[in-house]
Amino acid sequence: MADDQAAGRGKPAESEAEQLLRKRASRRRYRERHADGIREKNRQWKVEHPEKIKEYRDRFRAAHLEEIRRENRERERARAARAREKAAAAEVRRVRARERYAADPQAHNDYQRERRKAQRAANPEGYREAKNQRNKRWLNAHRDEFNAKLRLKHRDNPEIKRAANSRYYAEHGEEVRERRRAYYAASREQQVEKQRQWRAREKLRREVGLPPRRLHRVPAAERKANAVAAEAFFSRVRSPEEVKALRHERKAHERERARLIRASRRERIAAGIASDTDPVRPIRMSQRRESEREVAARLKREADAAEAARMDAIARAINARLRQTPRPVQPNRPRRAPTPTPPTTSGGLSL
Repeated sequence: MADDQAAGRGKPAESEAEQLLRKRASRRRYRERHADGIREKNRQWKVEHPEKIKEYRDRFRAAHLEEIRRENRERERARAARAREKAAAAEVRRVRARERYAADPQAHNDYQRERRKAQRAANPEGYREAKNQRNKRWLNAHRDEFNAKLRLKHRDNPEIKRAANSRYYAEHGEEVRERRRAYYAASREQQVEKQRQWRAREKLRREVGLPPRRLHRVPAAERKANAVAAEAFFSRVRSPEEVKALRHERKAHERERARLIRASRRERIAAGIASDTDPVRPIRMSQRRESEREVAARLKREADAAEAARMDAIARAINARLRQTPRPVQPNRPRRAPTPTPPTTSGGLSL
């Protein structure tokens, strides 16, 4: 009847495939007209239902795990291949650049100077910013090397830096003091703890009779002189008499060191006895140590006996399980009589 009505209106009847295509086209046109609204609704729904999003993702991953892993492998292989190609191309460019530089260094330097001059003339601010960024990247990549060079330079000639510091402090003294006060106020607890540790360390150093810790820098000239003197001292050939004298001196030092160690031990023992208010405590401690040694020896003997008994029981159980013939009866024999040889046809252990 529907076909008759459609025929009566002059419109041909649509098949199911045509209806499906028409609906899809209608949905596509709707999505295109309302793309922003649909995107906002989807985003809001995802924010409101994170547990469902996670559930959908887990379900999809469980259903397509092998496919996901295959895609991940292919993607990583492609990324690694691109990285290798990029590194190979960069190496080719570096080789070509080195070859061009080696062929004519002067022409290469002239070209670089002209290129930098043109860039600086075209955009001074951009050129200065790019140069600062390049210098910063190089410094971040070679910071340890750069700091080591600065330390060596300062150690060889510290007067340059001292003079520069003095000039800067004379011109910006108030700013330096203000920064120090601000830093101390921001990290007061840390500074107080450092001061407390320093005072405790110096107090302990004075109590034990050690000198204060004083480090100083050695100029380059003095270091070179010390190196030359050390080389001359250790490389010169000594006569047999000098070697013999050095050996006697070393033995005398060793004897003196042993004497000081013995004297120090006696002093510590005497100080411990003098400070001990209980005169019989050493005797009690000696007796306690002796009793502890006896108890330890007894416990060791008991443990050894228990272990031997356990091993004997294990051996007897294995022997009883594997024996195929009755165990032979051992006749009473004198203490010095030789032990008879066990039979070899039992097929099991003989214990």
